[in-house]
Amino acid sequence: MRRFTAQWPEIEVVLDEHDDEVVAAAVERGEVDVGFVLLPVEGPLETVELLRDPYVLVVAADSPLASGPLPPFEEIAAERLVGFRGGRSMEPVEAAIRATGREPHWAFRSNDNGTVEGLVGAGVGHAILPLLTIDEGDRRIATRDLGERVPPRLVAIAQHRDRYHSPAARAFVETAVAVVIGPAPA
Repeated sequence: MRRFTAQWPEIEVVLDEHDDEVVAAAVERGEVDVGFVLLPVEGPLETVELLRDPYVLVVAADSPLASGPLPPFEEIAAERLVGFRGGRSMEPVEAAIRATGREPHWAFRSNDNGTVEGLVGAGVGHAILPLLTIDEGDRRIATRDLGERVPPRLVAIAQHRDRYHSPAARAFVETAVAVVIGPAPA
């Protein structure tokens, strides 16, 4: 944001947070110029993948799972879980757990990152969450790499492919790409 607003100080950027489907629909209807979405998306949107956000196991800092070798995913999937209420971010987690022959055992669900972390830190359950949603400086928790056990989220920026894109909207996309991926080759 800093880089974009420094280059385009006369443009007002309004940030809002919605479920992924709501963002994609707003871009499709022309209510917003661009939006950050999870891939894949349907409809008349053009997207640029910005990053892959891996899922991590989040446990209480004093949990036996906080260090040492991780048990098989089947054992992790059998544990009590704390997580988000649903949506596209949780679909890969639930699918990975169901692939073990189990149903997720939810101890609590909230869409508030701090609540989820606090409950994990208090030992209510473990979480399997996208890394970008975690405060890795939170001393109450530890994060563990799950490798490819759960496919990463693919975060992209989207615009309507058939609509006019103002210079500012194009610059916003270019800035997001440059900040996350790096500058385009010359």
